[in-house]
Order: sequence, then structure tokens, then C-alpha cells
Amino acid sequence: MPGLASKFNKLQITVIGLVVLRGVSTYGMTALDVANILGYQTNYTPLYAASVAKTTKNEVTTTNREENQLLFAPALVKVFNKFLINNPAISAADKLAMGIHEMGAPGAPVPPPTQAPIVTISYDAPLQHIVKMRNAATNRIGKPKGVGFMEMWYKIGDPAPTGLADANLKININKSGQTITYLLSQKGMTVYFFARWVTKKGEYGPWGAYFSAVIA
Repeated sequence: MPGLASKFNKLQITVIGLVVLRGVSTYGMTALDVANILGYQTNYTPLYAASVAKTTKNEVTTTNREENQLLFAPALVKVFNKFLINNPAISAADKLAMGIHEMGAPGAPVPPPTQAPIVTISYDAPLQHIVKMRNAATNRIGKPKGVGFMEMWYKIGDPAPTGLADANLKININKSGQTITYLLSQKGMTVYFFARWVTKKGEYGPWGAYFSAVIA
């Protein structure tokens, strides 16, 4: 899910436009599923507009947009994971528009990774984590061949998780260097992460042990 507001806004407009058009008839969603994600968009749209307009752009409108996006993005990820990524009923054109990458030309199958990603968290701006991912098999920055994204489940605040069930937040990292933004009220808290690879075919690599970083 894009962290940059302009890219996130462009993606959500495309995805929800298609969901409204074909969610019930083709994608296997209920009318309530569509209404729920549309509600997030209804709340987000004026906040985004205010944060980019020359006459209203300021620290307050930017913070309002960022805080709302922190709620909207996980909801949109759930729609991707539950209804879109591995749905054979969705046309190739719709998947391309939504940024869901199809496999290339037929060839030797690429098995899912057998090792969890190596993840490092760095800091650049307050209330942000920069997520860098590395292929454990090659020790190179980036994703293994055939992988679509790195899936991260995480928990904000102590106590430390006893397992995946304690991680109530999720994000998909498509590119090394992607950022996660937090609320001012979460400053100083510890974030606990789990990570695994997800292939373009929807297959999963193993989870790694949890790791943590403080919100600065």
C-alpha cells in the first residue's frame, strides 16, 4: 500500500471505483462490504483535498489526512487480501489497474521463498519508520524472484506479542524504503512486527521471529 499520500489517493480512487462498479456482481463482495470501504473513502476525500489545496494546506490539514489514512489504508488492505489479490473472477485489466501483478509468460514455476525476509527499521522523520527488506537467500536488498510484496503484521505498544494473534495491524510493503506513519499519541511506544513474503501467485513464505522498533 503506497505511503505517499498522492499515490495512495490515486490507488484508492481506482480500486474503490472498480469495487463500486463490480464488487457485488463480479468480485464476490456483499453490498455491506462495498458500503463499508466506501465510507472510508467518503471520510478521506475531503481531508485529502484540504491537505493539498493551496488555500487550505497547512500542518493541521496534513495531520488530519495522515491520521485518517492510517485508518483507511488497513481497511483497503483487507479488501485486497480478502477479495482482490487471488480472485480469478477479476479480469487482467482490472488487476493491472489496481496494481495487482499477474505472472509473466509460462515457464519454470517459481517456488515460494523458504526463508523469511530480513527487515531493518530506520528513522528519517518523526513518527515514521522506514522499512527496508532484504532477501535472506542472496543478502540483497529487495524481494526474491516471483514475490509480489512483503506482508507485515504488527502490534503497537507493550506487552510484547506472544504470537501472530496479538498483531492486530497489517500492511503490505511493495518496495524497500516504504514508510509507516504513526500518530503523535503513539510516540515513544514500541512496535512489534512479524514479516513474510507473498508471491505474485498468492503463495506464502514462512514467518520470521518478531522484531521491534520504537516510535521516535
